Amino acid sequence: MRPLEGNCELKLFKFEDPEGKETFWHSSAHILGQTLENEFGVHLCHGPPTDSGFFYDSYSGKDIFTEKNYAEIEKAAAKIVSDKQDYHRLVLTKDEALQLFGNNPFKV
Repeated sequence: MRPLEGNCELKLFKFEDPEGKETFWHSSAHILGQTLENEFGVHLCHGPPTDSGFFYDSYSGKDIFTEKNYAEIEKAAAKIVSDKQDYHRLVLTKDEALQLFGNNPFKV
């Protein structure tokens, strides 16, 4: 949904392309992060795409995640995906970012 800026070239990537995998896994990390925040109230720390997938480090204050949680996490993530939420790029000042993430000491 973001408009193209200036004179540019548009390239479309498939999952098989390194750029396609990185984009898919980056988006997947955001979905996992939203799931963990919403379902478990964690503070998100770091969640990048990697060469072989993605992850999201998060802080809960205690060890709460085991394989017993996988089905619940997958169900909540599937709900987020089925909602077809829009992705928006935000360009923020440092003060705006500190306000937006003010409840998460790891993001601050």
